[in-house]
Amino acid sequence: MDSIMNIEEIIDFCHRFIFFHPFIAMGIAAGLGILIYIKPKEVLKVIFTFLAIAAVCYIIYFLWGATQSGYFQKNELIHKSL
Repeated sequence: MDSIMNIEEIIDFCHRFIFFHPFIAMGIAAGLGILIYIKPKEVLKVIFTFLAIAAVCYIIYFLWGATQSGYFQKNELIHKSL
């Protein structure tokens, strides 16, 4: 199972999104800029909360992929020895 995502894939996805959807990306950036200008503390709290949740989810996903890979390899070895 090679479905473990890495940082390079996430960055590549962001680059492709900005390249293929420039007007949507500019709209998101403009909306975020306006919100930060109007209520910076609240928006920054939401952004940091989202980043913290995303980091925890990324770590859990990474650990689950490593655990799942080891589990499947263990089952393979058990079936080979039988």
